[in-house]
Amino acid sequence: MKRRNLLQWVLMIGCALPVLLLALILFRGQLDVSDQENRTLAHFPELSVSSFVSGEFQDGLEDALGDQYPYGETVKNWILSARNSVYETEMSMLLKLRPEAGLTYREIMAGYYHFAEDEHRIVEKPRILKEIQQNIDANAVMFNDAQGVRKYIYFIRNSRAQDFSRAEVGHGTLYAAVTEAYHADGSACFEASDYHEFCQLFYQTDHHWNHRGADRGYREIIALLLGSNEATVPIEKEWTFDTVFNGSYARQTKTLCADEKFTVYSYPGDKIKIQLNGKKGQYGHRSLYEKDRYPTDELRNHYAYYYGGDYGEIILENDAEADGSLLVIADSYSNPINLLLAHHFHRTCIIDLRYYEQDMGRPFDVNEYIREHDIDTLLMLGDIVLFGGERTAEGER
Repeated sequence: MKRRNLLQWVLMIGCALPVLLLALILFRGQLDVSDQENRTLAHFPELSVSSFVSGEFQDGLEDALGDQYPYGETVKNWILSARNSVYETEMSMLLKLRPEAGLTYREIMAGYYHFAEDEHRIVEKPRILKEIQQNIDANAVMFNDAQGVRKYIYFIRNSRAQDFSRAEVGHGTLYAAVTEAYHADGSACFEASDYHEFCQLFYQTDHHWNHRGADRGYREIIALLLGSNEATVPIEKEWTFDTVFNGSYARQTKTLCADEKFTVYSYPGDKIKIQLNGKKGQYGHRSLYEKDRYPTDELRNHYAYYYGGDYGEIILENDAEADGSLLVIADSYSNPINLLLAHHFHRTCIIDLRYYEQDMGRPFDVNEYIREHDIDTLLMLGDIVLFGGERTAEGER
């Protein structure tokens, strides 16, 4: 009898707990942004007959439950920590059997590595061309179909496209495949000559370029689009904030190995009107950092919080004298330089294909967008994840 009563209590608690957790949302309110994933969170959809019949309501409800459910990120962290412990044990055993393995890539979790015994930095290995060639070709179709604009690509060769354990001729096979598939009027490749230079240009625990890399990228992009004689925005000051930056790799693996302080460049600014997903808004929190009011929690995504996160559409209108309209198709690599690019054009539109349809409520049609916004220059900017068409692998919004 006691055993039966115990099972009944367990069943009742198991049924009641999900309802109680959902009730917490009523008191807490719906969250807007995930700091860990650098993305806007889905809200619960409004129910209507048409949305229910079409399945749109059910899909939206599933997305909202995944994003808004209390303690969801805590559970994710537990799972990642457990997986990380398993990989650490496996790699420790491997190094005891084969010490030479530490001289190249040492896996710390599925897909994430230390290189050359550099335990303060996490990298990925380069994508294999034969595995993603079809994706590159398919993803190039939209770019190639764009009409009536000058078209450019700017390829960022980070650890996902550069094998540090061997020397490669030119810019590597992945960049060559991208330039062959994407029919551009001009292209350029941002890269490091070796692992040492790579460490100077990219964050220790994030695939993104750091302030030095982003600044160099901005100047190379302007030279590509407007010529080497176009004057670029000068650096005003270098700021270093008293907080360690643990990037996306650290957040995904729970390996807090970085020892670099979050550092940025500041620039003089024109008056730029900002629209985020069709609404006026503030892009980034630069002023808070400069007033020493920045967050210091160890997993804060400073890259997104300082520069601005990912949106399906960002439109920047320059009040200063500037000509032309630029359409940038990019992922989060453009975040540090969006406002800098806007100095050179009357209108700059930045589209993130991962989120455009969700945020704007319609699919992205490149030629329709070019006509609606009178675009004359198209730039595709990112690393192999963007050009290879990966849309959901990172979860960093």
